[in-house]
Amino acid sequence: MKIAVLSDTHIPARLQVLPGLVYETCADVDLIIHAGDIEDRDVINDLQRFAPVKAVRGNMDFVSYPEIQNLKLKDFNICVAHGAGPYHNVRRRLRKTFQNSKADIIIHGHTHIFHWKREHDIWFLCPGAVSNPPGSRSMAVLSLEKGKTPHVEKISL
Repeated sequence: MKIAVLSDTHIPARLQVLPGLVYETCADVDLIIHAGDIEDRDVINDLQRFAPVKAVRGNMDFVSYPEIQNLKLKDFNICVAHGAGPYHNVRRRLRKTFQNSKADIIIHGHTHIFHWKREHDIWFLCPGAVSNPPGSRSMAVLSLEKGKTPHVEKISL
């Protein structure tokens, strides 16, 4: 299963439109996860043309997305939240948020910095930010196969 993971699109506050490579990437996936700070609902409507979208509310979103998503995909428990507060403690706070969820993978946004690492038996994925300045924009493709270690590809936008 291939999943496009993106966050912090901040449309229209920081970007007017999604970069073309976002669409190219989403055209070849089974699911899209948006980890918050969407700002404009049309972003999700636009992405749904390519694959089903699961989204969470970020600290800059004023639309009705859930604060968290708990997904079971290919025998992986995937927990999604945007994150809030100081960037340097976001993963510790998310670990507490999902302590009863038996998370295999926690996906978050907020920091705008790409991160893929196993910490305390949980994989953490932050896809970076689509709205970062040119040269530092990113998203990710998460590949899941039952019984295998998850794989992430960073997509530089």
